Amino acid sequence: MRHLRIPLVLISLLFAAVVTAQPAPARLTWVRYYDVMPGKSEDFLRLMRESSQATFDRLVATKTIAGWGVAVPMTHTEAPWTHVIYITANDWSAMEKIVGAFEAAEMNRPAAEAKRLDEQEAGIIRSGSLRDVILQHLVQSTAPPSAKPRYLGVDTYVIKSGRDGDALGLFNEWAQPLFTSVAAKGKLGPWGFSSQNVALDGAWTHMVWYFMSDLGALVDFDSAMTALGAGKNRAYDVRLRDLSEPEKHRSQILRVISSVP
Repeated sequence: MRHLRIPLVLISLLFAAVVTAQPAPARLTWVRYYDVMPGKSEDFLRLMRESSQATFDRLVATKTIAGWGVAVPMTHTEAPWTHVIYITANDWSAMEKIVGAFEAAEMNRPAAEAKRLDEQEAGIIRSGSLRDVILQHLVQSTAPPSAKPRYLGVDTYVIKSGRDGDALGLFNEWAQPLFTSVAAKGKLGPWGFSSQNVALDGAWTHMVWYFMSDLGALVDFDSAMTALGAGKNRAYDVRLRDLSEPEKHRSQILRVISSVP
């Protein structure tokens, strides 16, 4: 059960991050991907709550972490995972406190209970399936969401070597105004643009992520893109293709099944 209870071996955003927007947004999200065996989703959530939620709640109460949550794919890909747990904190010093909190919880757990949880985990999570991503947020929203997020959109890109600054500039010029205007309609946010703080996934280098309380946010986003005009969108797309490897771009929508706050 140590995979669920010790965060540096446990947690890690996405994606998106959920990164909780604040006046001074947290900068790191650690995301852990799990491959849960068929028919065991409810068992996985129950195990997570029993083994880890009390520690998570204490970390939120002391503001050691900004937020945490669980998400599952809504649009399925070839990726070999079924669930993701994410935790967001300000920096690596906060991550160190998180590790200490989970280690303390582990040490204080009676041996019989620890054994029982380990045995349950072995029957729920496919052995050897855990994968991590650590996100560093380059740009993110600061306005709090108007509703609790229910979905998470993720776009991953491979940015060419030496073009990181160009990618950040393009996001600020093209995507940031669009996200800001769509978020004002009340269905989108938090959102951000992130890179891998520790390079653990070689399939991509940068991620655009956005939480939604309603999938109608995608309609609002399409409308905002249309209003921008075909000429500007085409020019921005040419720049994106020049600084990235467009054939490696991937998109996915996840469903958020539990989040705090």
